[in-house]
Amino acid sequence: MKPLNKQSASQLLERIDNAANGEIRSLTILDATAMQLRLSVQDRNRGYDWIDIIFEIDGISDARLLDDAKLRHVGTGEGISLLFEGDKVGMGIGSYRSIAALGDSVLFIVGNGVKYAEAAFSG
Repeated sequence: MKPLNKQSASQLLERIDNAANGEIRSLTILDATAMQLRLSVQDRNRGYDWIDIIFEIDGISDARLLDDAKLRHVGTGEGISLLFEGDKVGMGIGSYRSIAALGDSVLFIVGNGVKYAEAAFSG
């Protein structure tokens, strides 16, 4: 897993087109304050081939989660948002400009840190 900051997150989101029209593969609770969200996305650096990106958020202080049966019905047409404000990071499905606005998302996670890993396409 590689840690993300505001700049590196912006570069990653640009590379994967904010995960627009991607697919949510899984949401895994690692412990009481850490979760992983796995998405299948198209990667510009690989000629738009599909890959999976696993985001891990730790130090979770707020979240709206969905059970696995509902995850596959969540559209990512507007992509995802990954926002940094002070010592908080927020991630949500859709296009948002602030962590407070993530509360309108069908799925969001707010924590203290985020990291990611690339994985083979799980389609």
